[in-house]
Amino acid sequence: MENNKVYLGDNLEVLKTFPKNSIDSIVTDPPYGISFMNKKWDYDIPSIKLWKECLRVLKPGGHILVACGTRTQHRMAYNIEEAGFEIRDIIAWVYGSGFPKSHDVSKAIDKTLGAEREVVGSKERKSKFNDETNTEQRYGFGEGVIDITAPSTDQAKQYEGWGTALKPAMELFTLARKPFNDTVANNVLKYGTGGINIDGCRVGDELMIGGCATSAGTVMKTGLKDNYKSPDAIGRFPANLILSWPEEEYALKENVSSESKSKVLEWLNENA
Repeated sequence: MENNKVYLGDNLEVLKTFPKNSIDSIVTDPPYGISFMNKKWDYDIPSIKLWKECLRVLKPGGHILVACGTRTQHRMAYNIEEAGFEIRDIIAWVYGSGFPKSHDVSKAIDKTLGAEREVVGSKERKSKFNDETNTEQRYGFGEGVIDITAPSTDQAKQYEGWGTALKPAMELFTLARKPFNDTVANNVLKYGTGGINIDGCRVGDELMIGGCATSAGTVMKTGLKDNYKSPDAIGRFPANLILSWPEEEYALKENVSSESKSKVLEWLNENA
C-alpha cells in the first residue's frame, strides 16, 4: 500500500484489496440512511458486511470513527457492533448552522382543505454561506424572498406555529475499536494501535473553559482550580463533545455568552 494515495471505486471492493491487519485507523462520513434530497446513495446506512471488511483490514486495537445523524445513529452503531467492533464512545458534534426542515402543519391543513391563505408580508432569507460548494447553496437553501401568510381556516388557525421537526444542531460519531487479546501496552508495542493520542487532541486557548460556563456566568467548582492549566500550557483533556464555536450566528451561543466566558476566565485567572 502507498501513503497519501486516493483510491477511487466501490468502498467494499477497494477494501477487499487491502491486506488483513494493515490499517491503523478509519475515519468515515458514510450515508446516514435518511434519503437526503431523495438521493439514491443515501437510501440506507452501510451494511454489517462493510463494517466486517473494515474490521478485517484494521490492525488489532485500531479505531474507527463513523459520522451519522441523530435519526439513524442507533442503527449505525448497531451494525458496527454486530460486525465485531467494540463500541468505545459516542462523540457529539454540536453546531448552530443547521437548516430547519420542518413541515408547516397550519399551511398543510389549509392546502388539504383547499383554502387560500392571505399574504400578509414577506421576509428575506439571507444565507451566511457564500461558498458555492456549501450544502445550503448546492441544495437550494440559499437566499430569497419568502411570503408570510395567515391561516385561512379555523382548523389551520388552531395549529398555527406547529411543525414536524426540530432544527438539526448535532451529529454523532461512533468511536469503536477492533478487539485484541492482550494488554494495551503489549498491543501498542506490537501494532502501534489500541490507544488514543490524548495530548495530540488537547484543546487550548479560551476554549479551555469547556463546560464550566453557564448562562448565568457561574463556575462549576468541581476540581477545576486544581486541574486548570493556563492557555500556554498543555491544554484541556479532550471530551466526547465538540462545539463549533464561536460562530457569528451560532444559535446556541446564549448558553455560553461572551459575558459568561469573561466571568469564567476572570475567575480562573484569580484562582488558578
